Amino acid sequence: MTKKTHYLAEIEHKAEKNYKNRWSWDIYIATDEKQGYLGKAFAPGKGIEIPWTKLTGQDLLAEMMGLCESQMPKCS
Repeated sequence: MTKKTHYLAEIEHKAEKNYKNRWSWDIYIATDEKQGYLGKAFAPGKGIEIPWTKLTGQDLLAEMMGLCESQMPKCS
């Protein structure tokens, strides 16, 4: 990895019946000379980790936040 940037994000997942669930995520976005942009994230205390994943969108942080939200259960 050539350059790695760390973000701390609070992501609110809205589920059925107005239920809101907010998690903290550590998100890393890195540039790699061969693969382009890669993202990795984990939710401390939740036991969920997203391994290094190739990112293709224009807004890399928004893409990673979407991946994080997709890993959040409807209720916790």
